[in-house]
Order: sequence, then structure tokens, then C-alpha cells
Amino acid sequence: MFVRSIAPELLTYFGRRVNPAEDAADCLGETLLVLWRRRDAFPVERSDQRAWTYGIAHQILRTRRRGAIRRIRLTERLRDELHVSKQFSARSDDHTAIDAMARLSEADREVLALVIWEGFTLTDAAKILGIRPEAARARYSRARTRMRRLLAAED
Repeated sequence: MFVRSIAPELLTYFGRRVNPAEDAADCLGETLLVLWRRRDAFPVERSDQRAWTYGIAHQILRTRRRGAIRRIRLTERLRDELHVSKQFSARSDDHTAIDAMARLSEADREVLALVIWEGFTLTDAAKILGIRPEAARARYSRARTRMRRLLAAED
């Protein structure tokens, strides 16, 4: 019963400390899971229960913050590496073609990019996208047709 009574309080605690605030529910869920796993160590006294529960919540928050810092650092390293290496950019300086590709639907654009930029076969692209090979062929054909039309309209 104690855990049910303190859950809204913990949700508020996390809501004030995490960004976006919607992630507070995830933190609460993690805290409740730890409380359940450590139920044998749960204090008997009501005042101790609250402090113990907040201690666990605090540890969840610290772990989350460390993870966020780690992700930011990794993102910065990746950004620096990608800035040095242009291997992931479109292999064309033809801005008209890149603009035309951007106007395709996401599904068409992805199958086209997998085949043209990444060098996959249509069968491999279908596996990557989780669709049947026939669907990949249809999307690829449709994407190429739309690209031709868009490029012709630009000329």
C-alpha cells in the first residue's frame, strides 16, 4: 500500500527533474521495479520507507543523468568524425537531384537511398525495410519514376 500512496509523489519528484517531463513516468517505472526487486530490504518504519524510496529514486535519476551525459559525449564525437569524413553525405553535388529526392515519400526515398547510395540489392533493401522483395521492387520503380518526373520538371 505504501508504494501506491507514494507513486504520485515520486512522479512529481521526477517531473521536476527530468527533461522532457514526460520521461518522469519511465523513471517512476524503473523506481517501482527496483522497489519490487528489493522488497525484502524494505524498511519497517513508515518514515524510513519514504526516505529509502526517495534514495532509490535519486539513484535512478543519477543513472539517467550519467546516461544522458554519455550519449551527449558520444554524439559530439560522432559529429566530429562525420564532419571530418564526408562518406555519409549524399554522393552528389547535384542539389537539384537531392532536392527532388527530398520531395519523395519517406518510404520511396529510403528504398532509393539503400539501393543507390548504400549499394544494396532490392532483395537486401527489402530485408532491411522489413517488406517483401516484390514491395521493394514496386517502391523502387515508383521512386525512380517520380524522380524522373521531378527532375524533368526542374529542367
